[in-house]
Amino acid sequence: MDFPADEEPPPDSEIVPSSLASIVPILRVANEIEQFNPRVAYLCRFYAFEKAHNMDPHSSGRGVRQFKTYLLHRLEQDDKDTKLTLARSDAGEIQKFYQWYYETYIKDAAKRKP
Repeated sequence: MDFPADEEPPPDSEIVPSSLASIVPILRVANEIEQFNPRVAYLCRFYAFEKAHNMDPHSSGRGVRQFKTYLLHRLEQDDKDTKLTLARSDAGEIQKFYQWYYETYIKDAAKRKP
């Protein structure tokens, strides 16, 4: 999947082949949290790639091989970009992000409910 140099590719969740539709929510989460924590977004995409590979290991579905290739290239680039900022294990990074997200969005929202 090649995109012109002046255009950004569409979000990952918009180019998923229909046979891999169950990974769309994972990719949407990755896109939503990218600005807050790129490493956790990377881990979400990595999980989506693993799930896609398990669903279609031979990439025989329509558009699956191209999508998996695109996602793999994205993961390679994101890994280079985020590896430098990784201070702890991936599990610790996810837990730290969830705690921040909970404190920022969930806990505050619960306080505001009558």
